[in-house]
Amino acid sequence: MLSTRLNIQSTSQRRALKFGIGLAVVALAAILAWGLVVPNLVHANHGLPHGTILARGSFAEATDVKIKSTLGGESRVMNVKDSAQVIVQNVTVEPGAQTGWHSHHGPVVVVVAAGTMTLYQADDPSCSGETFTVGEAFVDPGQGNTHNARNEGTDGVSLYATYFDVPVGLGPAIPAANPSTCSGF
Repeated sequence: MLSTRLNIQSTSQRRALKFGIGLAVVALAAILAWGLVVPNLVHANHGLPHGTILARGSFAEATDVKIKSTLGGESRVMNVKDSAQVIVQNVTVEPGAQTGWHSHHGPVVVVVAAGTMTLYQADDPSCSGETFTVGEAFVDPGQGNTHNARNEGTDGVSLYATYFDVPVGLGPAIPAANPSTCSGF
């Protein structure tokens, strides 16, 4: 009798597990379908990035961050001693929109998930911009590096950004004035 009872419990648990897996598959399919149906639905159309913060946390132990990268043809080394919080954010920008001039507290690793984005640097006297497309990643040095990301295409842009050294309680962006190098933005 004990083995029959355990078998019934096991069958009941299997049914619950199958139902849970089925529900998860349906939910995932709905989310993916929504993403395919409305690829141009984006959140930022002016001002600073209006993104969705996916996660925010502090390092469990003191962590120094050192990143060496090239941006706009210039090699840069970013050093952050005992980095504050880390934020992961999805930023979306509609066609013709921009993030506005801003900087970040520390370095930012950015991945372009959809669309084409043009990044303009405030210290570039030619204001020529650098274009990034789907699947490309770059590092924004932050730490006072003022820039503006624009969607000059016809499709929405989706970015995933990981911000380092964000002070507790603050957002990832620091507003900046429009530089004289890029008038008309």
